Amino acid sequence: MSFNLNHKYWISTSKEISQLIKKQNRFKKIDPPEEKSVSFKIFSELYILYVELVNKLTFIYYNTFQVQKRKVVRALVENATQQLMLLKEELKEMELSEYTYMDKALIVRKLTPVDLMIWRSPQFLYRRPLDIANILVDNKLYMNDQEKEQSDAKDWTKISDAVALIQAHERARSARVYKANINYDKKKFLEVKQRKKVNYRFTFKPNQAMSIPVKRTIFTADFIKTDESCKELRDKIDHLGGCMSDDNIEDLKEIRNRAASLIQSWWRAYKTKKIYKIKKQFKRELLGIRKIRQLKRPNQFSNSVLEMYRNEQKRRKLDEEFEQLIMDERTRLLQLRSPWMMEDISDHIRGWFAEFYTATGNFHPYPDPVKNGTVLVVIDETMDVGAFQESLTKKPLTNEEKKKIKDKKKAEKRKMKEKIKNQKIKDAKRRKKLKDAGIIDVAYSIASSKPIVNIEETMKQFSIDWRNVDEYLNKNHDPIKAWVTEQQLDVIHHELRELVDEYMRVEYELLKSALAADQDEPYKPGKVKNKKKKKGKKKKRAIDPTGDRTLSSLYHELKDASVIEEVSHRDFNEFIADFNFIADDTRDEDYLTTVGPAKGDIKMVVQESMLGMSEFDIAKPKSILLVGPVNSGKKLLCNIIASELDAVFINLSPEKVCNFSQDMDMFLHIVMKVAREFQPTILYIEEAHRVFHKKIPPEEKDILPTLLAPYIQKKILKPIKKSDKIVLLGTTSLPWMAKPLLKRNFQKILLIPKCDYGTCFLLWLDLMTENAPEALENYAYSALAKIMKAYNSGDVANSVSNTLSVSRKMRLKAEALDPMEFLEYFLTEMDPPLFPPEDKLMDKFNKWFGASNKFEKMRNAAMAAKLAKQKKK
Repeated sequence: MSFNLNHKYWISTSKEISQLIKKQNRFKKIDPPEEKSVSFKIFSELYILYVELVNKLTFIYYNTFQVQKRKVVRALVENATQQLMLLKEELKEMELSEYTYMDKALIVRKLTPVDLMIWRSPQFLYRRPLDIANILVDNKLYMNDQEKEQSDAKDWTKISDAVALIQAHERARSARVYKANINYDKKKFLEVKQRKKVNYRFTFKPNQAMSIPVKRTIFTADFIKTDESCKELRDKIDHLGGCMSDDNIEDLKEIRNRAASLIQSWWRAYKTKKIYKIKKQFKRELLGIRKIRQLKRPNQFSNSVLEMYRNEQKRRKLDEEFEQLIMDERTRLLQLRSPWMMEDISDHIRGWFAEFYTATGNFHPYPDPVKNGTVLVVIDETMDVGAFQESLTKKPLTNEEKKKIKDKKKAEKRKMKEKIKNQKIKDAKRRKKLKDAGIIDVAYSIASSKPIVNIEETMKQFSIDWRNVDEYLNKNHDPIKAWVTEQQLDVIHHELRELVDEYMRVEYELLKSALAADQDEPYKPGKVKNKKKKKGKKKKRAIDPTGDRTLSSLYHELKDASVIEEVSHRDFNEFIADFNFIADDTRDEDYLTTVGPAKGDIKMVVQESMLGMSEFDIAKPKSILLVGPVNSGKKLLCNIIASELDAVFINLSPEKVCNFSQDMDMFLHIVMKVAREFQPTILYIEEAHRVFHKKIPPEEKDILPTLLAPYIQKKILKPIKKSDKIVLLGTTSLPWMAKPLLKRNFQKILLIPKCDYGTCFLLWLDLMTENAPEALENYAYSALAKIMKAYNSGDVANSVSNTLSVSRKMRLKAEALDPMEFLEYFLTEMDPPLFPPEDKLMDKFNKWFGASNKFEKMRNAAMAAKLAKQKKK
């Protein structure tokens, strides 16, 4: 992205932020709306504005290289995302559902539900430290010489294996050709084509390009079953032509001419059709008409790997230069200005002594270090001359009087705290009363939001600090040196003042003792109150049993045991599903949706949960459970999450864990240590209901499925801190087979909705046009989706891949594809036949989900209360 475009983008975004702040300030003054729909409209409009703001700010942050400005943009991104999550929680509580619908607000902004997708991989990825990244990928850019030699040795081993494999294949191919020639004409091949065996030794030098291009394949087989060559046949025909009559010769020429003209006509027709097809395609592309009826992917900020690498390198270089600038500037200031700064500080303190002695004949008490010493003199928080004179004339207070004053201050402070506490309780009761009546205090929600306050302060400070800075002239992204100098001067001043205070306190005591001697009074040095060091609770350091081992050895131990798995790269576009476009129009009198979510809606909920795994400080769930029938896309979603986060994928399913049953404590210690060091990390449990089985099936007793259950809460979830980028991710297709402990161990439980018509249509369209785009351009996808919409997405994908095999795709133009072929796969090729999930099964899932999800519980309770109220009436 060019500097000019990023600069203009930032100017327009900063204007939008100021307009958003003005809008929120107006909302802070409104009375609580009596209608729930008004509150929902306000929050939904703000939510959409914040979605747009977060997407723009993350893009700007990703393309901003000036270090001091990037700090400002980062603060804005972080707080905007936090406010976005707070707004979403407000909307969820109003909807009493994990899924929110704000179609009316989207229509006003001319947006679609796809535009509410927040996640952008390059902008949100958490960057690992270089030493950790080198273990995960063999990156020679950041290796020392010894590490490079070890990596080259590994590469040479791989090359040797590849060369041996190529040699084996070449020998096998030569043997096949030799055998084919012998089988065709053994006598002729052995007599004429026989070759002497030459001893050949294959040599290879690493990093040496081939100087001469070599064609290795030699085709020696002659499959024309005749001893006569083409030339001999032609001469033979000409010789026979001499014996033919004139009529026969004319007939032969006519046949040849007709054959030639027919070949030419077919060839010209073929070329004409091809040229017409190319022109037609060009015309359609020129007019913006899609040639193929295919699923259109949403546009995202696409960044090539090379561009990402360049940006990372550029940022890292600028950060290093900025740190070096700070160190150089600090060193320069300490060398050139520190002696004069110390002299200035001591002269200022001496002037302060002289001022009070001249006016009052005494010295102001020297400020204690606990109150930041003589910094109080600079910020003018000491007594002035008049107040000090009055304090000298007053009689000294007795201990009882001092105690009374102290107790009085404590009582006033306690009374103020109780007053504030009572006011908060009163406001909370008022808001709860309004909430029970269906009224939301919008003004309080916006005014009490810390992220909004932080955004306002950041923008205000930015307008002050950068008002005289022309960013457009700084195309090299150089840091502003004057700010570095000012900051380091402030730091050095505080450090030097503490040192000067120690020497000046000695001088102060000498002056006080001399004054006491002149007045013939005994002098007693005052007590110095130093800053107390915060004594934290001494925690016993846990003994690390793997303290003598390297992280690389622990990582490779889990990888060799197949606990750490490689995940195929997937993105959210591969989870093909449509959104629910009618839920917002089917609300009841309580303004609650009456239609369940579509399959595409779950992508938004998953993306919101992933935001906390980014480099920004955002709240996230510690554990997520995906519930749904078999082949509904649970494992695909897990792969997508791991791929989008570039996370280490640790499989803790019973099949893997049972191999470590003898020492589970050590195994989980290694897992959590690797997870914490290599974060972001996904801890995955496939079919998690097995870990909490009510009754273990006989066929699963060998893998000890419940072995992990007692350790999940204590050894896995409890050690995960809020700042850790670790999440426990589970899937289950039979949740009712587990104990209630399953619900308690997973913080967020999501039910994958069944396929609807829109999702099924997009699924058939994408999968079939991907397999045969030209042959299936005008296929009846709508009818196919209508008939088979009840099948799960995994079943549809399997049906398409099996039906549209290579041989079937070759016959598509001659033999049209019959929709019955897909049904045959489900009914005849599958044993037993595969039918869609029954309604009873989906009702069972919905019932279990209603008793497990927080918002579903709240909705069920609200509906029960409403029915009870209606019965009383």
